[in-house]
Amino acid sequence: MLYRFFGLCLLGLIISTQGMAQAPRFSPAEKAWLTEHQFLRVGVAEMTPPILYFERSQSKGLVPDYMRALADRLGLQLQIRHFPDQGTLLKALREGEVDLIGALVHTDTAAPDLHYSRPYLNLPAAIFTTDRIVDKGLTALDGLEVSVVAGSVWEEGIPHLLPSLNVMAFNDLGQALKAVIADRAQAYLGDTASVNHLLATTEGYDELKEMMRLDMTVDVAVATHFSEPVLQSLLQKGLDRLSTEDMHDIWYNWQGLEAPVKQGGNLVTTIVWGFILGLWSLFLAWAVRLHGKKALTHHRSKTRRSIKRLRRRENLLKQKLLNLKHKTKRYRHRAKALRQQVDFISEVLPSCSWSWDPSDEICQWDDEMFHMAGQERGVFTPDPTSILDLVHEQDRNKIAQLFDSGNKDEIRISYRLLLADGGERRVLDYSHFVPGDSEGSGKRVGICWDVDHFFSSGGDLLHISGAGDSSIVVETVE
Repeated sequence: MLYRFFGLCLLGLIISTQGMAQAPRFSPAEKAWLTEHQFLRVGVAEMTPPILYFERSQSKGLVPDYMRALADRLGLQLQIRHFPDQGTLLKALREGEVDLIGALVHTDTAAPDLHYSRPYLNLPAAIFTTDRIVDKGLTALDGLEVSVVAGSVWEEGIPHLLPSLNVMAFNDLGQALKAVIADRAQAYLGDTASVNHLLATTEGYDELKEMMRLDMTVDVAVATHFSEPVLQSLLQKGLDRLSTEDMHDIWYNWQGLEAPVKQGGNLVTTIVWGFILGLWSLFLAWAVRLHGKKALTHHRSKTRRSIKRLRRRENLLKQKLLNLKHKTKRYRHRAKALRQQVDFISEVLPSCSWSWDPSDEICQWDDEMFHMAGQERGVFTPDPTSILDLVHEQDRNKIAQLFDSGNKDEIRISYRLLLADGGERRVLDYSHFVPGDSEGSGKRVGICWDVDHFFSSGGDLLHISGAGDSSIVVETVE
């Protein structure tokens, strides 16, 4: 997570730095607009020098200079049309006679069908007075007259911003300043660029002083009609393409103006940003390296622990496999011995088979079983009750467990059969339970051997030559 965080921070810095260093690119719609038009038609209405004024039917000031630089950045030819007032200019814009308004002060009362660019002129405002009240402060003007230029933002804004002042409007800047000098008004309120330019280029205004710089600015922007969003975006990108050198070339053509950026400021800003980015890069490198070491140490330790666990599991599995091999070997030997014993017994002793299903009361005997019991098929019915009657009364408890439906163990017993001629026959029986397909079903299957002649002759079945390792116990009857 920390790697991702530092990576995103570094990516954001790179993107923001490239965004500051590179000019915005034009979209396909903007390129199409530039292809279809050769001229940039700009409408202007006169303001105060050196912002915008007319001289011998020519537009002069900061605004025309900015418009020429803008048209040059867009690769268009500039056409400036003059209009007597803002109302006529707005009408021409709405009717499509001009593409844009080159200078319009962005206020809260702006027309809703206009789109403004970001201000390209931010002119600070100040109050200018004579030496008589320059040091007395703003409160000395309460209830007195303040001169402004008619039609400016200050004529409408002062009653809201500074309600204690009385407004006197004049047709041009010179008249408004002369009213202050003649003491008809006690102060002038307006942008510093216009006043300082007039003081630097015209004599007779030496008595005026800057009393107070206000925390207000005159924001001059480019305006287009709302039906031209592509043109609005194109103009903003064109303004963004103006470099610091372009702005210096414009501002230093006019006397008494304060440049928006100080000479050499671009170099200083670049150095500062470079220094900050260098420090940030070093910090990122250090943090990434430190985190990398910690992460590497953690992963190594985790890997070692995992290897140890895997080795323990491997040894345990090897031990289990070895035990299984030994058990398998023993079981094979035992199974082989059991097969040998069963085969031997089946060869040397008469044998027969039987089965009993608890769901069916009748046992299933083969012919040898009927012969061993001395009975005939069809005459004798081998059910649990009749079978018990054929067994010696001392051995009936052993036989009864064969017919217990809940007993599913292997059973090895020897018992005595009562023959029809009054004799007895010793039998060795081995049986086991075979489960069925469904729960609870199944049957018991058994094999019987006639071992009577071994007991009669005093022989031992378990010690017959070739019997091998015996695991079948023949119980003797007392």
